[in-house]
Amino acid sequence: MSLELNPFKDCDGAVNNLFGFPQYKCFKAFFTVPPLPLWSGWVVVLAFGLIFGLFTVGLVYLEHFITGVKMNSEFFNTAGRTIKTGLTASVLVSQWTWAATLLQSSNVAYKYGISGPFWYASGATIQILLFSMLAVLVKRRAPTCHTFLEIIRARWGNTTHKVFVAFALLTNIIVTSMLILGGSSVVTALTGMNTDLASFLIPLGVILYTLAGGLKATFIASYFNTAVILIALCIFIFQVYVTNDDLGSPSVVWERLNLVSAAAPVKQNYNGSYLTMLSRNGLFFGLTNIVGNFGTVFVDQSYWQSAIAATPTASWKGYLLGGLCWFAIPFSLATSLGLASVALSLPLTAKEAGKGLVPPAVAVHLLGTGGAVLILIMLFMAVTSTGAAEQIAVSSLVAYDIYRTYINPNATGRQIIFVSRIAILSFGLLMGVLGIALNAIDVNLGWLYLFMGVLIGSAVIPVAFAISWSKCSGLAAMSGAVGGLILGFTSWIAYGAADGGVNVENLGRDEIMLTGNLVSILSSGAICIVVTLFIRKDDCDWTNTKSIALVEEDINAVVSEEQDAELERAGKLIMLWGIGLTLVLVVLWPLLTLPAKAFPKGYFTFWVVLSFIWGLLATATMVILPVAESVRSIMASMKNRDAKFVDEESMMMDTGKSVTDTVAESEMTARSLEM
Repeated sequence: MSLELNPFKDCDGAVNNLFGFPQYKCFKAFFTVPPLPLWSGWVVVLAFGLIFGLFTVGLVYLEHFITGVKMNSEFFNTAGRTIKTGLTASVLVSQWTWAATLLQSSNVAYKYGISGPFWYASGATIQILLFSMLAVLVKRRAPTCHTFLEIIRARWGNTTHKVFVAFALLTNIIVTSMLILGGSSVVTALTGMNTDLASFLIPLGVILYTLAGGLKATFIASYFNTAVILIALCIFIFQVYVTNDDLGSPSVVWERLNLVSAAAPVKQNYNGSYLTMLSRNGLFFGLTNIVGNFGTVFVDQSYWQSAIAATPTASWKGYLLGGLCWFAIPFSLATSLGLASVALSLPLTAKEAGKGLVPPAVAVHLLGTGGAVLILIMLFMAVTSTGAAEQIAVSSLVAYDIYRTYINPNATGRQIIFVSRIAILSFGLLMGVLGIALNAIDVNLGWLYLFMGVLIGSAVIPVAFAISWSKCSGLAAMSGAVGGLILGFTSWIAYGAADGGVNVENLGRDEIMLTGNLVSILSSGAICIVVTLFIRKDDCDWTNTKSIALVEEDINAVVSEEQDAELERAGKLIMLWGIGLTLVLVVLWPLLTLPAKAFPKGYFTFWVVLSFIWGLLATATMVILPVAESVRSIMASMKNRDAKFVDEESMMMDTGKSVTDTVAESEMTARSLEM
């Protein structure tokens, strides 16, 4: 039985449903009535957040009890530098899964068709893959650092350091703003909770476990967040392409997308089709996505912090694995939920889509109340995981790069932890205020996502040069960052003024945003290189960056000669992997799709199956690998601990050493074995 269009008639002002689903007759918006009761919003935002926070803190202190590791300032902000590959990858997936990842990726599928999910996924994966090269260099050239700004200060001094403190904090504010914007919009749409109230309450559960457990608590929470998000992703893929009565197969989705394309063609797409990679606006979004996301990785302390916290081997393996697993979230999720919103012709308004409400709408259609609950929990996990990472990142910047650098250079470990906790609490409360302010001026998630590269893209190349190019000078880095920002912002405003006027809607057009993003990052790099080569050149031997002072003892901050040699060998391999995968994802893969033009049914089925397999493999890897590594680590710690107590008695009998001395030596030995 072939499908036919059956639009409603005599529905003035309605968002028409082309397939005549009776439940949407004459709807003027999808979320006219919240599908969940108001109390459910309170349960998820407050009760669930509180319980999850207590559970996470309990796991952290249980680990401390089992392994005997004590909480000091180094552990609070670096997790002891002992995080292994699986958990590093899981943390990166969690940190990089913003509200925008779940919401905006489906929105671009809704707008541009299949090119949207692909460009979202590939355009935001390559930064993680390329950052793996910097992660190795951090271990080799600045093994004792706590923040990337400490590296900048060690190389270029206080003036350059202050400039990049501003860029780093701006990056954290932008990322946090997007989290709260997306999270509050979905909570409001699904439960009816006041948007401003949701904006303020969402961060509270995050504050709890970040305050108590520091970076390790954030990492443990990130594992559970990643697992829930990926399992929910698999449920939605099955619903769209296997079990749902209205869709249920790639064939039906393909047929529906063709019917919608014929009735409402996509502007600037080949034949107006949703089933093509030949999409002008999809490509523009992809380029903007690539540029903007370099800023939110390379200039965000949370990603440097993950590299710092990892073991030397995990510092690069975790980034490569995490990047490839993260690809599945926007690609697989938006290929299911985003395309399903079009294939079902749901009555979504442009304003609802701009707020990121495409996935919640599809979830409600597919699973009713259960779908609304699942997408709400999924989004809450995404917001809290990235929110926690941003809180601990800001606290590290405040504690080490402001307090310890300019206020109290002789700060003790106790003082560092105290200042870190004050920063976590303050920034957590500020997160809510940011969301309220942006809602008040009616800036939506999609607009802010495209704009971020204009503001922070200019800092990307100078920050990368801080750890990778010995000749780059502080003057060049500052000139590139500030000059690129001025040129990028000016070109963005000038283009908008010349073609439609300076207003929020016009400045948010794809080509205008792309111009500002490209000018910001490219002019910055050009200025940085020119100033270095022709005005002032540095000659760094990395001695200063290798001697960044610790606040308290941390034996895991030392990289042995054997480890350094291994990292040097790995660096060459990582460069090949990082650059090779980048070229595959943003050049080779898109080029190979072009001969297909508008995808035939078989090609589309292959595309869907690929997204399905990628999602399943990513889920299995991220759920199983961190647990397996943790079990091995805990078992090793318990064996070391048992051996320690046996050795204590014999050493005291043989040497007459005190219990305190014996315990201290045994703990040192156990930590060394764990490395």
